[in-house]
Amino acid sequence: MKKLKFTFHGKDFYANMLPEEAPLTCEAVEKACPFTTRWIHAKIVYNEVFCMTQIEGPTFRENPIPNLPGDIGFYDIPQAICCWHGDMKPLGAGNVFARFTPEQMAVFHEETVGMWEETGCPVVVDVVEED
Repeated sequence: MKKLKFTFHGKDFYANMLPEEAPLTCEAVEKACPFTTRWIHAKIVYNEVFCMTQIEGPTFRENPIPNLPGDIGFYDIPQAICCWHGDMKPLGAGNVFARFTPEQMAVFHEETVGMWEETGCPVVVDVVEED
């Protein structure tokens, strides 16, 4: 199984790719990886971080489901990967293409909760094979 990997603050965080639910998005993300960008804390649904990308993904939401904690979505305008974590209030549907396990989401949440004060944290995004 392929994993989406985020590396920041000297740590690696992994999420399961969802190729059955979002094959075009998974393919576009994998093709663009690895790349370096910066995290931004959105605060739109409370616990949400996103990073801008140059991914040439689908211009439609291929897996438009309500965002839940642990979900990772791709938005084509602007081109961004969004991660929802911890306590949050879903706001609409995202193009969900990857998902943290509950354990990984908890660790990711702990690391990103303070990013409101640390806008622009560098992050490396990659797709890797599960060990």
